[in-house]
Amino acid sequence: MEERKGFGSTFGFLMAAVGSAVGLGNIWGFPNKMGANGGFTFLIIYLILAALCGFVVMVGELALGRKTGRGVVSAYQVLSKKFKWLGWLGIIAPFLILSFYCALGGYCIKYVVLNVGNIFGAGFGNNGLASGEVFGNMLTNQLESVVYGLIFVLLTLIIVMGGVSSGIEKFCSIGMPCLFFMLVIVIIRACTLPGAVDGLKYMFVPGWAVEHGVIEKAPSIITVLSNAGGQMFFSLSLGMGIMITYGSYLDKKQNIEKNALVIVICDTLIALMAGLAVMPARFALDPEGSLGGPSLLFVTMQNVFHNMPLGSLFGILFYLLVVFAAISSSISLLEVIVAHFCDKAREKGKGDKRKAYSLIAAAAVG
Repeated sequence: MEERKGFGSTFGFLMAAVGSAVGLGNIWGFPNKMGANGGFTFLIIYLILAALCGFVVMVGELALGRKTGRGVVSAYQVLSKKFKWLGWLGIIAPFLILSFYCALGGYCIKYVVLNVGNIFGAGFGNNGLASGEVFGNMLTNQLESVVYGLIFVLLTLIIVMGGVSSGIEKFCSIGMPCLFFMLVIVIIRACTLPGAVDGLKYMFVPGWAVEHGVIEKAPSIITVLSNAGGQMFFSLSLGMGIMITYGSYLDKKQNIEKNALVIVICDTLIALMAGLAVMPARFALDPEGSLGGPSLLFVTMQNVFHNMPLGSLFGILFYLLVVFAAISSSISLLEVIVAHFCDKAREKGKGDKRKAYSLIAAAAVG
């Protein structure tokens, strides 16, 4: 049976795992959920859940993957044939989530192009339209949405076809540090805008949002707990087969607890940084803008860049980092699917078949 190739280094594995966690769930989802759930209250509950629940589940999934050395379906089957159906849920969930990621990732690529057009005054920029109109036109232009979505799928496909070490690990080892530095630049600019302090108060001062009329009333603790828990599982890539699959590529000598702790800390740090990039800018330059939903990313933030000195340049930077984050997650989602079928092909003596299964899975998603 052909050898199953894994990650080439601990750093590469950590960057891939952090990259999976640091996706749209952080750059878009965390500010979105925090904005819709009262700011500080959501933040505290999220941090508690990540420390007490997220870390434990992360260790369990990585350990299961490393122990079995197989993809999510086979990993559960090794435990018991009765649990094989759980493994198939771990295939179905990434497939469905990946379809959503490809659409949203395509929109982000469109907004990179849009801000490039704004710099040069080209027709593919805002072209005199308000941000809400631009977003509305994009949603109704099905051909444009499909084209940008397919570009995103193609980028994901190329990386996964390269394999775990030469594709996923190489991209994340370069992409994650780049994402971090781009995010730092955006945060510095956002937090130095006049009025940005209100965004910081919204995030870190208890009760500020209700007291200042940003939201009508504080959400119930059950609502915040539910949303924070859902965000924590989604953000950390738990319960969808990713960490089991990535764990299956781990060397037996790796310290799982240490790696899990690094992943949870890095993911939470990037989530906080995403909030610091979005909320201060929103309160400074578009105080009436949306606090949640897709319009936060594509209408409110685009309004922010439109009203900011050198805004188009920062718009390119911001949407590029969202694209990087989205791709780092989409490759992990696709890898869960591809890894299972590659394992089956190797067991039958048919070789790796990675390129063929990658194409089939990407075509099904697209």
